[in-house]
Amino acid sequence: MRKNNKQVKNYFIILALLLIGVVYAILQAYLQINGIAKIKSNSWDIHFDNIQINENSVAIGDGDSAATIDPENNCKVDFEVTLSLPGDFYEFTVDVVNAGTIDAMIGELNKTLKVNGEAVSEVPEYLNYTVTYEDGIEIVENHGLSAGSTETYLVRLEFRSDIEELPDVSTISMILEPEYIQADTNVIPVNHPFSLYSVFETELLSGDGFVHEYTGSHKDSFTTTGTEKIYHWYAMNEDMANEVKDKWNVIFGGFCWQMIRTTDTGGVKIIYNGVSSDGHCTATGTEQQIVASEFNTPADSPAYVGYMYNPNTLITFKGWTAATSGSLFGTGVTYSNGTYTLTSTSTTYDDNHHYTCNNTTGKCSTVRYYYYDNCYVELDDGRVNIKEILDDMLNADNVNQTNSTIKTAIDTWYQNNMTAYTSKLEDTIFCNNRAVSNYAGWNPNGGSKNAFLRFNTSNDLICTNTTDQFSMNNSKAQLTYPIGLLTGNEVMLLNNTYLTRADVSYWLGNAYSFDSYALNLYVYLDGVSWYGTRVQGSYGVRPAVSLMPGTIVISGDGSKNNPYIVE
Repeated sequence: MRKNNKQVKNYFIILALLLIGVVYAILQAYLQINGIAKIKSNSWDIHFDNIQINENSVAIGDGDSAATIDPENNCKVDFEVTLSLPGDFYEFTVDVVNAGTIDAMIGELNKTLKVNGEAVSEVPEYLNYTVTYEDGIEIVENHGLSAGSTETYLVRLEFRSDIEELPDVSTISMILEPEYIQADTNVIPVNHPFSLYSVFETELLSGDGFVHEYTGSHKDSFTTTGTEKIYHWYAMNEDMANEVKDKWNVIFGGFCWQMIRTTDTGGVKIIYNGVSSDGHCTATGTEQQIVASEFNTPADSPAYVGYMYNPNTLITFKGWTAATSGSLFGTGVTYSNGTYTLTSTSTTYDDNHHYTCNNTTGKCSTVRYYYYDNCYVELDDGRVNIKEILDDMLNADNVNQTNSTIKTAIDTWYQNNMTAYTSKLEDTIFCNNRAVSNYAGWNPNGGSKNAFLRFNTSNDLICTNTTDQFSMNNSKAQLTYPIGLLTGNEVMLLNNTYLTRADVSYWLGNAYSFDSYALNLYVYLDGVSWYGTRVQGSYGVRPAVSLMPGTIVISGDGSKNNPYIVE
């Protein structure tokens, strides 16, 4: 049973009186880095300096010693304190100084913990023990300490205030012994790890114009409302684009990626850019894609603009042939006992008369619907309203039943290469925008027969229809893995032509139009992204993922030859 705070406090006082002079909780920690050496004109000198104890730490009683640097070994810090009550803590900062001339990095972060003299593999649940950088970022292997630099460690030992039972503990000993080794000359670690998100903030503050803040409409998470600022790369000309392309490189999961923008949840969306070559990201041409693929192998239905689609609702293009001379056309059609009957007939095919039986009686078992010039589809299953049929194909609640060709290719690649890294990715929306901007001839009540079906390609970051918001958490557009395609809206933020260009044409996620074939957006070699192309064309697949908020850079500067490496 959980005790209240007063009961816990009284229990501690009684226990303390019983154990005075016999048993008391001692917390010891040793931070040790060994070695000062000279190698020709170079020197290796890493040591501790400048301990600052948090004034709110527990009082240090007689016989206890504050954290101090060993006068005979300036690579060692030790301390002993007594923590008596839940909530008691001891905290201090200590500088780690590289006074030598050789860049260093943490080889191993060795931690040893002993309870009552016995080593344990995990920190007991009644204690919190943390060693971080001063701003709270975790210290892990491969973090750097370049020559002439200083980093500050924050060490905290805390008796948790929410424990339910008193531990049977007399002594607790802690040793932290980070091993510093010479930094890898091929991949120089960053000194103080920083978030990938902060790369955009820092670049924006530099005033060089390579990063802009986006202030339009946006929605990046299906389940939450993001409040973080959205930043994106930008280039006004070819020279700027070349500079950005040497700033935005990331290695994640063993592959190279390019940072595109941040998300409103604090993540960073990145696009595939090839396999790392000796730690460099210099892929060109087809190396920048995971595969070449059709978006969908069939193209003869509006349904095939979908990242997923419902094969049970689609209708297909049947021909590009004018109706027989003298045939009747109707503004609508009814269906009974296997027979279609035209309504409000005319002998003229115009913007209001799209249905025809291709005869002079106005009755048939299969009716044609002309939607653009002499293009038509056929109805023979009792459905009558062409606009409702179209909406069923594009945004009904059950529209996402079958994977597109490109989704199958992306999911297969992810399954073979990236499942170990799923926990590092945020569940963001990948938009397959099938919202209609112009129904044209698919609207039987005044739809122009001289225009074709067009989809929304606006410049905001809002995905209009729920069924287009592909996400792990969206049951109506559910992804198997947190990976998808960039949209035309996202690449246009970079400024058309310059930064969108790759050495290979590649698919985007937007639906574009339908005439006799389904067309989706892609980025052509010249970087112009607003081109639509038939979905059965074979183009590059460059999938995108979004790294979790707080993703930390442990090395690199973002250049092609020294890309950011993230934890």
